[in-house]
Amino acid sequence: MTDFPKGKENPTKREGEDAIMGDLLVVYLTFLLAGALIGLVPFLVGRFMGKPVLGQLGLLCCALSGLFHISLPVLLALVFLGWIFLSKHDLVIRKSPAAQSGGSYQTTYAPTPQPQAGSLRLTCLTGPLRGRSYPIGPKGLMFGRDNDCAVCFPGETPGISRHHCAIRWQGNTPVLVDLNSTYGTFLSGGRQLPPNNPAALAVGTRFYLANTGVMFQIELG
Repeated sequence: MTDFPKGKENPTKREGEDAIMGDLLVVYLTFLLAGALIGLVPFLVGRFMGKPVLGQLGLLCCALSGLFHISLPVLLALVFLGWIFLSKHDLVIRKSPAAQSGGSYQTTYAPTPQPQAGSLRLTCLTGPLRGRSYPIGPKGLMFGRDNDCAVCFPGETPGISRHHCAIRWQGNTPVLVDLNSTYGTFLSGGRQLPPNNPAALAVGTRFYLANTGVMFQIELG
């Protein structure tokens, strides 16, 4: 047995400890990756169902839970899938008044002045109505599967309610209103509109119904 001077560490022992730490790191990274792969299921389903925030939260929770036990990501994925399918709306993350009163802030963009009713058009970019264009008249536009809707979807279109949403006028500004639809109405950035809460539209604004496969854009007439 070789004796080492005081104050000097046995290199063989040090190499063994480093090897153990390396093995542990590999195991943790493997479990993290496995959890993230399982979390892709609620993430992709959430995107498709128009609930991207729930999907992202599911992915994060599944990935982190893999560090504790390999069965936890599977359980959490099932929980988030049920949440996505059963909930009518996506999560909406808002800042608390205390946070807003501090140094944090949110950048907003003021809409450009809008033309009078009749000088704007709505164009469908994706979905079963792709390529169609609708003039936005003084009465606005109703979206849905019902025959009384100006923007009428085929009856088998998934995710679209009978009366899904509407474009209306507030003065010279067109606004988008969700009519308590089942799968929601979203601006192009992913923000879901609360039911019956108008959101101002401008030329170039994009929004989608239920999922990004049904996308519209406001254009000049």
